[in-house]
Amino acid sequence: MRGIFVRSSLLVCVLLAGGALLGAPAFAQWKPEKTVEIIAPSGPAGTTDRTARVIQRILQKHKMVDVPVNVVNKPGGSGTIGYTYLNQHAGDGHYFIIGTSGSISNYIVGTVPFNHNDFTSLAMLFDEWMSVNVQAGSAIRSGRELLERLRPNPEALPFGISTSRSGGNFTSLMTILRAAGIDIKRVKTVIFQGGGATTQALLGGHVEAINTGPGNMVQFLKAGKLRTLATSGPKRLWGPFASVPTWREEGAPAEAGSWRGIQAPKGMTPAQIAFWDGVLRKLVQTEDWKKELEANFWVDAYAPASEAKRIYDREYEEFRTILTELGMAK
Repeated sequence: MRGIFVRSSLLVCVLLAGGALLGAPAFAQWKPEKTVEIIAPSGPAGTTDRTARVIQRILQKHKMVDVPVNVVNKPGGSGTIGYTYLNQHAGDGHYFIIGTSGSISNYIVGTVPFNHNDFTSLAMLFDEWMSVNVQAGSAIRSGRELLERLRPNPEALPFGISTSRSGGNFTSLMTILRAAGIDIKRVKTVIFQGGGATTQALLGGHVEAINTGPGNMVQFLKAGKLRTLATSGPKRLWGPFASVPTWREEGAPAEAGSWRGIQAPKGMTPAQIAFWDGVLRKLVQTEDWKKELEANFWVDAYAPASEAKRIYDREYEEFRTILTELGMAK
């Protein structure tokens, strides 16, 4: 009997050890134990802030986490302030940031000291095709007219841009104008801290046009205050933008947008990554999320943690090529 007991004990030890080697999910689970912070590296309003608040609402509504979820705005420094704050919490799974294409392009031009490899990639969420907008009473009636005005004089009007002179809004506009044969080095841009501030600047007449996400424009279009000239995607959008041509239709043969994803601090553990990967997979399958995509004119581009890093790597190479051609890469 003693021999059987010893062999049984050894067998239990082997099985436990084997379970540990195989990952033993029951022993490796992680979940948040304190308030989760979603960092928006911009001011209130605008796509980045809105994305953070949509995620916050869905997480809480569907009780996907057992702790409170707060949105923290950290505008300034072309995202540097937000990303610096994020990396003050290395290895802490209670913090993540709404990443943008600007987080890659800003590094390439030397605006920020971080690149995407300085963080943990958790997900790619969606693409956002940009729209150029003017006041409803503007003399510029179409995207084609705008291009015709800029070709002989690229300094003819200032564009409002958020949140940096190299972020997604900026690079998408420059890509479109460059494709139309405009000297983009002479184009005037005025930088604002977020989409809300950019829109208010246009409403107040401080700039003549803005390049921003279509979702920022809907209420103003319906109120008859602003007018969208063109959108930057491969095909027309839906709803109030169904009649708005693409830039290709207006004579600029290019597409150029921005994306939103989720990045966490460096040093995240596999268990932390697995937790958020599972939560985010469920989040993007909810009807709430799908309705937000449609309402905000976001195009689904979800990719889990295992694929998001490869997407960011590819974007880095594409942006470096473009920005080098524009003479902006450092």
